[in-house]
Amino acid sequence: MSATPPPKARLDDRALEPYPLRQAVSASAQKLASLRDSGATEWLSKPERWLLVDDGEQFTLCATDEQTLEEAAPLVAAAFGGSVRFGAPRAHGALRVDDGTRLQPVMFVRVQVPIAHAAHVREELARRGAKVVEEDAQGERVVVRAEAPLAVLIGYRQFLRDTTQARFELWSWLARYEASGAWTPSR
Repeated sequence: MSATPPPKARLDDRALEPYPLRQAVSASAQKLASLRDSGATEWLSKPERWLLVDDGEQFTLCATDEQTLEEAAPLVAAAFGGSVRFGAPRAHGALRVDDGTRLQPVMFVRVQVPIAHAAHVREELARRGAKVVEEDAQGERVVVRAEAPLAVLIGYRQFLRDTTQARFELWSWLARYEASGAWTPSR
């Protein structure tokens, strides 16, 4: 008797909630068919960090955060070859089952930068509506911890790269899902 393979994840599955950052990946119909036949969603996925999901029309890269998406994209591009196109990254919400409330992913962020850049980092977090939870000077560096909806954090890595000449460390992870209208930005 052969074992039944597990069902493939769909983009609306609750199983994908740990991967709130999404990016469409498309290529020629021939290339997509070839990758489907090869089982690309399994061998290109790294379940603790990202999944490549086939929705039948295109593939979607589902990631835990922006850094993970940056790590996965070159691997996916190499597998797809020159014909690959990536859509813009987007935050993916969820629906609360009991009442249908739309939920947005809220990320916990930890940024470490040289002291000279601390004010710019704080200002940009405030501009994006993040709530700074804690700030800690550690020698010549400052660590800022904050929370913000994922949607407003997209592009923040690039801001840090540009502002600090790539002298930063950024960690972010999913803290929770929260009702979309419940977030009160800090001012």
